[in-house]
Amino acid sequence: MEHAKPDILEVRPDSLAAWLAEQGAPPYRLSQVLQWVYRKMAGSFAAMSNLPLELRSRLDGTYTFPTLKEVEQRRSQDGSSGKLLFELEDGEQIESVWMDDRGRYTFCISSQAGCALGCSFCATGAMGFGRNLRLGEILGQVVALARAATWPANVVFMGMGEPLLNTEAVIPALEALADPQRFGLGSRRITVSTAGVTPGIRELSKCAARPKLALSLNSPFDDQRSQLMPINGKYPLAEVLQACREYAEATGRRLAFEYVLLGSLNTSPSAARAVAKAARDLRALVNLIAFNPVAGCSFQPPNGDETKQFKTVLEGQGVEVTERFRRGRDIAAACGQLRGKHAQGPPAAAPRQGTAAAVPCERTPAAPCERTPAAPCQGTAAPAPKGTARHRASGHDDGRR
Repeated sequence: MEHAKPDILEVRPDSLAAWLAEQGAPPYRLSQVLQWVYRKMAGSFAAMSNLPLELRSRLDGTYTFPTLKEVEQRRSQDGSSGKLLFELEDGEQIESVWMDDRGRYTFCISSQAGCALGCSFCATGAMGFGRNLRLGEILGQVVALARAATWPANVVFMGMGEPLLNTEAVIPALEALADPQRFGLGSRRITVSTAGVTPGIRELSKCAARPKLALSLNSPFDDQRSQLMPINGKYPLAEVLQACREYAEATGRRLAFEYVLLGSLNTSPSAARAVAKAARDLRALVNLIAFNPVAGCSFQPPNGDETKQFKTVLEGQGVEVTERFRRGRDIAAACGQLRGKHAQGPPAAAPRQGTAAAVPCERTPAAPCERTPAAPCQGTAAPAPKGTARHRASGHDDGRR
């Protein structure tokens, strides 16, 4: 979408410095403007009280702020998580989540409105693809979450959409998040999750920010993975794992495998052994995520023995394993749930504790957060035509991969 004025979050510091110099402003004005935009979370140029009125007026005439209209905000009863639903200029909707782990906040943000990958356990994929988010719309989520909660310790691209199908905006966003002049997060505190877009992984390896990479694996077998995740037909697992190897070698970052446990489907000892072999080969951490059941979906969560046995096999092979803990049950925190409620019409009341599927989150060095696929199976809800209310209600992708 073309804008008459550039989004201030999309303007690089060097470009802003050049513009300020053209206005005759002294060099120190750059740091003042950047502080207001990225640290004080100003919502307008008028709020920049230590700038001259004339300069504020010129800034307002030249740039604009992100146009994320907050539709709804929910906070869990225990205060450990919150979700924001935004409407974009064209009516598309996205969701973002914050999670508090003993004062350390992780922000989970979206990179696309909708998702085109059609993973068989994903609510967002079933609702169809809208469009890629602009840089300002991605960074605007971070600003809005900081206003709603506090400054983040981690930012993860694990919301709605496949980040590596929108590298045009995601890579500049990663650079802004790591830039000391802007958000100033350490690159080790930023994670990108992918279903396995091989060209995107290789492109990401050239990004100066060097974020952590998490691969949504979900099956070590090509036939089964292709059934669960159709993108595996385009980018077979061996090719994806090779790209992951190259990424780890180029960046020095440890990889993570995210593995959704689907009862009696991908939990066999042979699957565990194959996952362990791949994880050992790439020195990857494995995050196990128990599927959250949803009405109308044939997938079932694993029983306790399945999870225990799968984990035991991995650990017996020398693989580091984590299990995700769940939160956000009372705020429809799982990706796409709040969006889906708005698509169906305003709810009479927020869901009670325990009635909505939860966001699993395991803050680990490799992958601070990931969604659980608490979502209708593919085929239970056909993608809505573009332009309909249901299509526009796109949100946080819970279990996209």
